[in-house]
Amino acid sequence: ANFSEQVVESFPSDISTGIYYGWACVGNGDVHKMVLSIGWNPFYKNIKKSVETHIIHTFKEDFYGEILSIVIVGYIRPEKNFDSL
Repeated sequence: ANFSEQVVESFPSDISTGIYYGWACVGNGDVHKMVLSIGWNPFYKNIKKSVETHIIHTFKEDFYGEILSIVIVGYIRPEKNFDSL
């Protein structure tokens, strides 16, 4: 689940890029484990950050337009570029 540019711009400017872990909730649903990537987006020529949430749960349907609430608990590692799979 990607956050909009508006939401990303409201994140603290001093938050480090990288991979984080925590908890996520879609709408009024259950709370699930998640990992979060905060990083420079090549689509925007690396001048804008993107924030992508990966919820550790299989949903029965898409949840576009729902409110996504997250709690960041900790930091895993810095942002990395990979040359291959």
